[in-house]
Amino acid sequence: MSGSIYDEVEKVIDFESARVGPRPDFPPLPEIPGGRYTSPDFHELERKHVLSKSWVCAGRDEDLRKPGDYRLWDRLGVPLLLIRGQDEKLRAFYNTCRHRGAPVVRDDSGNTRLLRCQYHSWSYGLDGRLKGVPDERDFACLNKAERGLIEASCDTWGGWVFVNLDRDAQPLLEYLAPVVSELDCVGMEKLRTVHVQDYPIACNWKVAMDAFLEVYHINTIHPTNAGIMLDSKAAAMGLMEGGHSRMATRKRMNEGLNFVEFEGAPDIPSMPDFYRLNNVAYMMFPNLITPVEPTGFPVLLFWPDGVGHCTMQAIYVAPDWGEGERPAFWDRFLPIFHDVLQEDMMNLGPIQRSLESGGFTGMMINYQERRIYWFHEEVDRCIGADHIPEGLAVEQLLEPFAEQPISEAAE
Repeated sequence: MSGSIYDEVEKVIDFESARVGPRPDFPPLPEIPGGRYTSPDFHELERKHVLSKSWVCAGRDEDLRKPGDYRLWDRLGVPLLLIRGQDEKLRAFYNTCRHRGAPVVRDDSGNTRLLRCQYHSWSYGLDGRLKGVPDERDFACLNKAERGLIEASCDTWGGWVFVNLDRDAQPLLEYLAPVVSELDCVGMEKLRTVHVQDYPIACNWKVAMDAFLEVYHINTIHPTNAGIMLDSKAAAMGLMEGGHSRMATRKRMNEGLNFVEFEGAPDIPSMPDFYRLNNVAYMMFPNLITPVEPTGFPVLLFWPDGVGHCTMQAIYVAPDWGEGERPAFWDRFLPIFHDVLQEDMMNLGPIQRSLESGGFTGMMINYQERRIYWFHEEVDRCIGADHIPEGLAVEQLLEPFAEQPISEAAE
């Protein structure tokens, strides 16, 4: 992100802090239909057109850096095998033998020189090519060149692994371009995993995500932590191309409450003061949200487990501390952030039950919450208007308020 962009966002924060109402040119947002959170048909459309055709994060590459390193991954409901080839390329294959569908790997992770089905011993190279077939003479029509493991799209950015079940997907860096250009200053590839935790939640995955796309709730839900760390009225919402977005919220500094003020806090020196003075949270469509901090931060991933349940996965990353135990800072940070997450989740199950009760029609979204509406617009753009069940579409309104890509804005 260039200095001019920092300055522009700071100006927006100043405007938001001083305003007495929404921007005069901003449209009232229609209710988001509640059925989008409860309909099995809509859930299937999301699975088919959004989650299966978008780049989604499959964690860090710290355990996948040597040839033969592999890890199983199934957050999309299909068995994928992530593996580093002898050519150093990271690939994603369906963990499915091309003979009769048995897995070619059973352990969750490890290192191997050859992928071998445990059922009939068909073997594959690290590049997925079929190498060996016992009693090959009995397969009269077999063409080994055509029976390699089926591949999904796989790429990395900044030490993060991304997969896409669409083999014709646009390149990862083009997909993430509006966000990654701003995060170059973080040096993601130099960070190290501190902690990973899954949180099962009894709600639709979008109900959970909604809680992290606004700060309208923080004074009510987080009065002893986020509510006193941040100024919820001084928050700039940036809508980006592709459904991505940014929320920059001014910190209440010099009170010793923010993580950057903690004694002994780690620091990413390449990050400008913009990230020290503001909490800057990015949403990478469709399901990644991260509040970036110079001390280190969590990446939150939201995975559907059916219509009314989901898992929020939190992956915490930090500046590499070298040998020895992690810095004591994390013994203080992790419990605080865990409490914030627990406070959010306290409401999510009851919200889902309300949505399913028939006594609640949908979400009434205000100006501050427009990132939620922008996300839903992108969901509909991915699905296609002709496929959305009657009464469940959202009106496309916010494109005129989206930020221009940096390359276009500079022209």
